[in-house]
Amino acid sequence: MTETKKKNSWHLTDEKPFEALRILASITVALIVTFIVLCFVSDQPLHDFIQLLILPLTKANYFGYVLVKVIPLTFAGLATLLYFRMGLFNLGTEGVFYFSGVVATYFATNAAFTTGNGFIDSLVPIVMAGIAGGLLSLLPGYLNAKFKTDEMVISLMLNNILYGVGFWIVKTFLAISGTTGTSSAPFTSSARLETIIPKTQVHSGLIIALAMVVFVWVLLYKTKLGYSIRISGINPKFAMYSGMGAFGTFMLVHFIAGAIGGVGSAVELLGMYKAFTWSTLPGLGFSGAMITMLGKNDPIGVLVASFGISYLRASAQLLANSTPYIDIKMISIVEVILTLLISSQFFLQRWRSRQLLKQEKEAEKHAD
Repeated sequence: MTETKKKNSWHLTDEKPFEALRILASITVALIVTFIVLCFVSDQPLHDFIQLLILPLTKANYFGYVLVKVIPLTFAGLATLLYFRMGLFNLGTEGVFYFSGVVATYFATNAAFTTGNGFIDSLVPIVMAGIAGGLLSLLPGYLNAKFKTDEMVISLMLNNILYGVGFWIVKTFLAISGTTGTSSAPFTSSARLETIIPKTQVHSGLIIALAMVVFVWVLLYKTKLGYSIRISGINPKFAMYSGMGAFGTFMLVHFIAGAIGGVGSAVELLGMYKAFTWSTLPGLGFSGAMITMLGKNDPIGVLVASFGISYLRASAQLLANSTPYIDIKMISIVEVILTLLISSQFFLQRWRSRQLLKQEKEAEKHAD
């Protein structure tokens, strides 16, 4: 009877409820800090704070703006998640996103690959960008596996190389002759993704992003490869001695992660742009790492974290048009605080320890 009651009991100190509590507490602390900052810089801090929280809900096109921002963050988070699950700190999604976008642009602007069929014309650039992203990601993986190089350093260096090469390709081969700037020729109309919510910018890439979340979840929790990935991240030596850390598996994970980033790049370009106009790296390497940490290395968590960050960023950018006190830089402070608190192993840990001790003493009293 006692064992059954204990098994069915639910406490905030249990692992999953405690993680949920820690995330909720982190969000609360970050929002409090935001309000405190507004108190120093704004004439009406309470009004601006409330607007920051509710503005995207006031109009359909505002909320649509949130959803389109979710898409690239979700892809970046899912790509980085696979690296983190393997115990790797790879930030190469940044360069992969940029260069894969160049590859997608080549196929989306070239009349030779245009059929007039919207599904085929958008599918080809997306697939080719995914393949390019996967192949590019093999390089840091190979160097790490064969020569034990630092994957973070290699991925960061590769980002700059891919940006330089990609920028040169756009300027030399893809740009319209006689024009200045970094814009490519326009995408063919049939290659662009369709809008799925009227009067908003929300395109079919949102469906692809949601499908990718399901794919990564199934991969991690329902396949042998996913089990190997999770075990390798927890205990690399055990995985290696069990035959799970094989070179082929290691490289396959890199290819899948890179392919996810490549697909995300093509989806973002074909859904939100008329031509390739990225003059700098898109900034999704560190964002992907942040989203992964906020989402606790879980695909569903990545989606939730992407929505939360997108909501705050969209709200800040919308408010920037009407108030000088709120902009994306302020939201960056919130993001840093959230990441530090949620990823910290010590935040609320003392409270949990005291609660566990208290529960143990109560259990001893009932046993007596």
